[in-house]
Amino acid sequence: MSVYAMNKLFYMVENDASFRERMKANPDEAITEFSLTREETEAITSGDVEKLFKIGVHPFLLNNIGRHELYGVTAQNYLPRIRGEESPGNLH
Repeated sequence: MSVYAMNKLFYMVENDASFRERMKANPDEAITEFSLTREETEAITSGDVEKLFKIGVHPFLLNNIGRHELYGVTAQNYLPRIRGEESPGNLH
């Protein structure tokens, strides 16, 4: 597992406009430039914020997935998801 790579990915979502646009246009392709395990990739692409947090992604950086509404995560469902109160499959 590469916690560094995942933290960098979420850092870039917020701080690199070009990467952020690639994430919005084709998020599954954009993350291929990072060396992620299958488990990490599945957690990201399913919007499983709780799992990403447990893997070690910093919550400040992880919040960027909701701020930019990627993988079904929104500002409204970020906190319930990180707490494990909402299934990633439920979109609100």
